[in-house]
Amino acid sequence: MKRLGVFASIVLLSSACNKDTATAAPADAQPAAVVDEQAEGETEPEPEPEPETPRQAHTRECEDEGKTETCTALAVMWERGREGPQDEAKAREYYKMGCDGGHPLGCFNLALMLEQGRGGDPAEDEARTLYTTACEAAVEGSCLNLAVMLELGKGGDADKPKAREMYSKACDAGEMTGCSNLGRMHMLGEGGKKDAKAAREMYTKACEGGDGSGCYGMALAMEKGLGGKRNNKGAAEFRQKACDAGFQQACAK
Repeated sequence: MKRLGVFASIVLLSSACNKDTATAAPADAQPAAVVDEQAEGETEPEPEPEPETPRQAHTRECEDEGKTETCTALAVMWERGREGPQDEAKAREYYKMGCDGGHPLGCFNLALMLEQGRGGDPAEDEARTLYTTACEAAVEGSCLNLAVMLELGKGGDADKPKAREMYSKACDAGEMTGCSNLGRMHMLGEGGKKDAKAAREMYTKACEGGDGSGCYGMALAMEKGLGGKRNNKGAAEFRQKACDAGFQQACAK
């Protein structure tokens, strides 16, 4: 920024070409006038605005420019207290703006808050609807959460066939808990016919993917000879895998 200052403007007196001669100032001459550099009528320039904070920029882009992904990102800031204070009620508002604008991740995160009653009253029926929207858009975790609500009858009537379908979708997407739960439903005949062999396949897939409950389910199937031959040695190995994966029930002697 240009620094304004006050400079003395010196009134120069003419001199002869010959350096040996010069004219002297009259005895009654007045001192040179001091002139302000700023011209008369000019206004002081406006100071440059402070740069936007990340939250301010996100708020502008969300509210004024309608960027729905930015609304979801702003909601995360409010939910987790990033770049400013935490406010879960505000987070809900911005997740809803993101979701209403067509951003599926906003729908999923809003569903979590509604199901858990964070930032306001719980609303399991709305959460179930939003999980459905997010599941159709292949948002990770949404099909699994929807399946649990459908199986347990949270937010509406229980629907085990639909839950089985959603567990399968979650499993196909690489969510190993979905594979374990699908294996259990196959083994027990919940939401469809019993199929112990298919249950073993699901348990094995889940266990190989690091899900302890899948390892434990396979151990039980082997101990009881369900869906294949009884194999106590193999069952012990799967129990140990389940225990190592943190499934405490498998660690009991």
